[in-house]
Amino acid sequence: MARRAQLFVATHAGALARADALDAGVPPQSETPHVELTDLGALDLELLGEAAAQAVRFGRGDLEPAEVDLNHELLFKLPPFLVEVLGELSRAEDPDLPREVADAWAASAERDPHEGDPLPLLLRIVGVVVAAEQVGRNVYLWVASA
Repeated sequence: MARRAQLFVATHAGALARADALDAGVPPQSETPHVELTDLGALDLELLGEAAAQAVRFGRGDLEPAEVDLNHELLFKLPPFLVEVLGELSRAEDPDLPREVADAWAASAERDPHEGDPLPLLLRIVGVVVAAEQVGRNVYLWVASA
């Protein structure tokens, strides 16, 4: 059975409400920029951040999504450095940079192999990050309980 996850834009309170709805299997009340993720989790996004930070030469910073609430153990907030690095991919002058990051992410030894081209997923993830930057909100990752 595939693991389900969702990356979305929200405030802290909005993230808790969305996680409750997703946990209950009901559609969330708010329409917010989001992307459905299959078989991805917090580690996958951290590995994506490593590949992106190296590509955009941003140096080092916190890339590990962090739990945000004791009652929501599978709800994570992406750290500002990770959001900034991923957002930078949308502003890169080199049009090949997202492809290079997607390929490096897919080749990561720590990442489970996935079928298909990782670039479309990377671009959807970056789209959520850019939407969050535009409205001044955070990016959260909800992962379904096993």
